[in-house]
Amino acid sequence: MTIKHCDYSQHYRPRMAFTKKIEALVLEMQDPDTGIKTQTQRLVITTIPHAMTGHDILEWIINRLQILDEEAQNIGNLVVQYGYIYPLQEPKNLILRPDSSLYRFQTPYFWPTQQWPAEETDYAIYLAKKNIRKKGVLEDYEKENYNILNIRLNHKWDFVIMQAKEQYRAGKERKKADRVVFEFQERAYWLVHRPPPGAPNVIDYGLDRFSDPNENQVTQLLFLLI
Repeated sequence: MTIKHCDYSQHYRPRMAFTKKIEALVLEMQDPDTGIKTQTQRLVITTIPHAMTGHDILEWIINRLQILDEEAQNIGNLVVQYGYIYPLQEPKNLILRPDSSLYRFQTPYFWPTQQWPAEETDYAIYLAKKNIRKKGVLEDYEKENYNILNIRLNHKWDFVIMQAKEQYRAGKERKKADRVVFEFQERAYWLVHRPPPGAPNVIDYGLDRFSDPNENQVTQLLFLLI
C-alpha cells in the first residue's frame, strides 16, 4: 500500500493557538480609546515615537483582566518574550520591568503568527547588514553565527552581501527616527527567533500539524491509496 496523494496545503504550528490569544490582548492594548497610552520619548540622542513604560503596561493588564500583580507580571513577560512588545533600553532582557523602562509595540509584520518562517538567508542578511553598520563590531554569538552561515550559505553569499548593502543604503535614506525604530524592530525580531546563548527559545514550535487547533472543525486529509 502506497500513498499516491496527500493534501499538504496547510501546516499549522501547535503554539499558534496560544500566541493568537496573546495577539488578541495586544490588539486591545493598542486600542486608541481603551488601550495603553503612548508618547514620544527621548532615548539618548534620538526621539522615539509611541513609547510606553513597563509600569503602564502592567497596570493596564491588571485592570483589563482583573488579576493580581504576579499573574499580570507573568502575562507581561510572555508578551515581551514572544516579541509583541520589545524593550528599548535593554533589548536582550526580554522581561517586562514594572517601572519607567521604555517599550514599544512590535510591528505586526514581525509577529510570531505571521506565516513566513525565519529563514537562515534572512538572518544572514540581517547579520551582514549589522556588520556593515557597526563596522565589524558584532556580539560574540553573532560573529559565530555569521561565520557559520558564511560557510553554510557560501553558494549564495554574494547575494547575501548584495542584499545587506542595498538594505543598508535604503535605511540611510529614511528619517533618523524611522531608521532607529526599524533597527529596534528588526533586532527585537531576531532576539526572539535567534536568541543568544542561555536565553529561552520560546519560538520552538515543535512539529508542524496538518490541522488548525484554532478551528472548531478539522478538515480531514484525503488519501488516495493504491
